[in-house]
Amino acid sequence: MSKEKFNFIINPAAKNRGSLKIWKKVKKYLERENIHYQYRYTEYEGHACKITREILEKESDSLIIAVGGDGTIHEVINGAVGYKEARISYIPAGSGNDFSRGYQIDKNPTKAFKKLCLNSEKMTPIDLGSYKTDKQGYFMNSLGMGLDAAVTKAVNESKSKYYFNKIGAGKLVYLYFFFIKWLTYRPIDVSLSIDGRDLNYKNVWLVTTSNQPYFGGGIKISPNSKPDDGLFHIIIVHNISKWKLILMFVTVVWGGHLKIRGVQELQGKNIKLSSEQPAFIHADGDYIGNDKVVVNMHHHKVNIAALGE
Repeated sequence: MSKEKFNFIINPAAKNRGSLKIWKKVKKYLERENIHYQYRYTEYEGHACKITREILEKESDSLIIAVGGDGTIHEVINGAVGYKEARISYIPAGSGNDFSRGYQIDKNPTKAFKKLCLNSEKMTPIDLGSYKTDKQGYFMNSLGMGLDAAVTKAVNESKSKYYFNKIGAGKLVYLYFFFIKWLTYRPIDVSLSIDGRDLNYKNVWLVTTSNQPYFGGGIKISPNSKPDDGLFHIIIVHNISKWKLILMFVTVVWGGHLKIRGVQELQGKNIKLSSEQPAFIHADGDYIGNDKVVVNMHHHKVNIAALGE
């Protein structure tokens, strides 16, 4: 068994505290195998980022494992930026878990950790995107403007997520709020710059800048995205009716949406997005601002331990 010291950061609020049940399974395995570890619970938004920096200030090549949802691993990765020797891993324990899908991390927490023990020295460098609005930071999954951002903002602000998680249907909360927002959302006009090329789109439902295929709790919006190729895949959905939008999301399951007229896929590294109309913007499901954002690609910015099958 690995002699590595494992540093766990657990979000006890993830999945209506269901993350604690997952952590209990992992902890039981740690104790049984006499594995050296330490752990801390997060207590507020942004705490995982702070804890990560505290750990890396003491030992810059530490192995840190996030236990929680996409928000938890998002914070840990943001905390690790700038520490080139830092090693990050993840045990999925949230509602959406898009990071684990995109990076093919085992859903079973004990299996995921066993693999980490066997391959703790195996590092996979992945790309990150940086964003700048009134806020700034990094994202590992996706950044979006429009309907997808309106949906994620509504999910995060609603108590409904708690009840969906309670009945074991956490993934459906995104679908529920998609239909709620679909009824009232009005498309916007968007100005888009990709590596210096200026483009303008009217009647835009959403623009998603992806670093891996999934968003919104398992929606494969960008099937061609790869987390280590140094490129964003940008999906623009525009000039289609409300009903055609529903059809588009049905075909997302097998990637057929990319063949629908009004759905465009582009690639690039440096992106500017803006709208004259009110438009929500999210990064990894967190609301980060309105109206405009600057996005840049950072190739192989952080090391992730024991990814894939």
